[in-house]
This record gives sequence, C-alpha cells and structure tokens, in this order.
Amino acid sequence: MTFPKIFLWGGAVTAHQSEGAYEACGKSPAVCDLLVKPGHSDFKDGIDSFHRYEEDFALFEEMGFTSYRFSIDWSRVMPDGENFSEEGLEFYDHFINSMISYGIEPMCSLYHFEMPMCLMEQYNGFYSRVVVDKFVTYAYKMIERYGDRVKKWISFNEQNAIALKEHKTAYGSKCPEGVSWEKFSNQLVHNSFVAHCEVVKKVHTIKDAIVLGMVIYLPSYSATCNPVDELATMEYMAKTNMFFEMFTYGEYSKYMWSIMKKNNTLPVMEEGDLELFKNNTVDWLAFSYYMSTITKSGETTIDTSGSLKIAQNPYLTSSEWGWTVDPLGIRISLREIYEKYRLPVMVVENGLGMRDVFENGTVIDDERINYMRDHIEQIGIAIDEGVDCRGYLSWAPIDILSSKGEMGKRYGFIYVNRDDKDLKDMNRYKKKSFDWYKKVIATNGENLD
Repeated sequence: MTFPKIFLWGGAVTAHQSEGAYEACGKSPAVCDLLVKPGHSDFKDGIDSFHRYEEDFALFEEMGFTSYRFSIDWSRVMPDGENFSEEGLEFYDHFINSMISYGIEPMCSLYHFEMPMCLMEQYNGFYSRVVVDKFVTYAYKMIERYGDRVKKWISFNEQNAIALKEHKTAYGSKCPEGVSWEKFSNQLVHNSFVAHCEVVKKVHTIKDAIVLGMVIYLPSYSATCNPVDELATMEYMAKTNMFFEMFTYGEYSKYMWSIMKKNNTLPVMEEGDLELFKNNTVDWLAFSYYMSTITKSGETTIDTSGSLKIAQNPYLTSSEWGWTVDPLGIRISLREIYEKYRLPVMVVENGLGMRDVFENGTVIDDERINYMRDHIEQIGIAIDEGVDCRGYLSWAPIDILSSKGEMGKRYGFIYVNRDDKDLKDMNRYKKKSFDWYKKVIATNGENLD
C-alpha cells in the first residue's frame, strides 16, 4: 500500500462552526443559524478560531498538515448581500497568510451555508437568479482577492445536498406555494449549477488554480438480490451521479434529464446556461464520506426530515447517531467514481463523531483512531488498485460545533474545552489521536498502527 508523494494530508472545517466572533467585521445573521437544533448551542461563539487561528495552525503544523479546507463566511465579507466589508476581507487575508506561513496549503469552499439571511428573506435564496448573481459577485471578489495564494477552490460544499429536503434552508430557499417539490428542487439544482460553473470560469483565469466539484457521497447497496431493489439502488445513486456528470462533462445526465422531461419538471433555464455548463468543467472530483446505506424498493433509503437517518445494514455497526461504519465503502466509492469519470479524486471530509471523555488533560479516543485507520487503509488499497486519489482531509481536526450546533458530537484530534451552553476557557488539548495522525502523515500513510 503506497500513497503518492504528492498526497495531501490535513483537515476541513467551516467558518460558521468554528470562527465565533458573531458580529465582527459587521457580520450579519446567516441561513446556517436556522439549522441549529433546539437544546444545543448556536454559532455565535464557535471555538473562537476567529481570534485563535494562529494557535490552531501551529497545532496543525505539528501534526504535519499539508492541506486545510476552510470556508469564507459570505455573511462576514458581504453582510448586506450588496456591499463588501473591507474589515472582513482583511481578516481572511491574515487567516490565509497565517495558514501558508505554517506550511499548510489553503483550500477554499465558497459556500458552506453562510448566505446572508437578508438574501433568503428578500429573494428566497438560490431559488432566485438574483441571488445566483449576487453569489457570483461575491465569489469573483474572493477569487480575485485571494487567488494569488489559494489555488484549490470548491464552489459548493456537498453540492448534491441541495437535493435533500433538510438542506433547503441551508440554501436559503422555501418551496413557493403552487410549485411542486420536484420542480422546486430541480430549479435549485439548476441555479446551483449556474453559480458553480461561473466559479469554474473565474478560477480558470487564475494561474495554477483548480476547481474541485464536491458531493456528499452516501453510497447504497441493494438490500437484496431482487432486481427491483437493484433498480431502486441505481435510481437512488443517479441523483448523486448527476452532479458528477455535470462536473465532468458539463451536462445533465441523460437519465435525470429524461425523468425531469417526463415529469414536466425541467427547471427554467436562461439562454446560455447549457453552453456555460459545457465550457466549464472541473479539474478534480471531491467528496465527503461518512457511511453507506441500503436500498429496498418502496422503502426509505435516507430520511432527511430531521437529523439524517439511513436504512441500516445488518452487516455493519453504527455510531451513536445511527451512521454506519463502513471502511470498505470508501474504497468502493473511490473505485466507482474514478472508473466512471477518470478525473483525480480527493476525500475532503471523513471522520467519526463521538462523545469524548476528557480526563487528565486528554482524550483516549481509540475508537476514532480505529475508524480512521480502517478508512485510510482502504483508500491506500484503492490507490494500489489504480485510483488517482490526491488527498485525505479529516472532518473537523479540531472539535467544532456540529451542523446542528451540538458540541457533544466531536470529531477532532484536538479537544476544545467548551460545552453546548458553558463556553469554559476554550483551551485546546491534544487527544491520543493527535499523535496517531501525526505519525500517519509523517510516514505518508505507511504506518497506520
């Protein structure tokens, strides 16, 4: 098992789950604030990385990080959706420069659910082409400002999540009265493709810069060998593969186009949209991977009406939150993606959420180590099997709030001393997994023990 010398190791976070400093630089409320689950925290304090990023980067450097994915908070740099905050822009100048000074290459996600709330309230978010245009204005400014230092860009975090019901709020949109859910969803997807391809077009004007098209990859196995279950599995996966088709070939998949046409749910398109798609394909594919599911015809494969729930595979164990632990699934995913699309691929999120026990200044998180070791090992095997995989980023290498504002569900190699309601001192402490991941990186994946 040999990882290439150019393989990128590191981690990934979002702005809203980590930065805190809720009103700094004139920042306004954002749509991610609506995702908070009652009884937990909000995103106003995060882990105070707005003020403590130097400390965090020093710890990442100690682990050996060569790549770090972050998001720019749209609501901090463009609080009213119209005008830019120079103070906000300067913060990210310092943030990016600091990261680079610690030997870490920045990877920027332009949208990770941080749309200014006013754009939801006034225009209904990405359902409106007005908001698409405003996003493009924002994105172009970010690419122009930081493109001399940031060479890897993601337009939308987990872009296919826009097709999941629970993520509509994250895109600042509600289904208008009199519009079918399917028609509404297809319009959101189309508008996101327009915004994404505008990002690709702009990034490709920057020397040595590339775009990664990203999805959340939640593969499904057929629950039985009954052909109807296999067909249901194909139809489920087609909704994700549509995004890879757009990223790679610049067009809708034939299957999804046919279904939309048959159901009379094709989105409204403007002149030039399809040409824009065709001319602006990505350089790499990227995905987050946490679990797999199963599909049985006529039954629910995933439920996104509340917290994400999946159909349970009897051959796999699950975390406290019902997410299956399936290391082999990441290898299967890599092979499926690469064999279909033949572009370099990168794992830009993976990890295990746990309730850590903090004792004697550390956390003994063997379960996390085992989870990550098993997944990284399968990535290495996939590379040996011919997959051109360029890197691995752990999700939340330092503890941050979950997407629902929960601090109890932790992913990091670094413990942050705060709870949902009690901020404590937010000091950082190395977990057992810190030294383990440090060794993995130092040996370029050769030593996973």
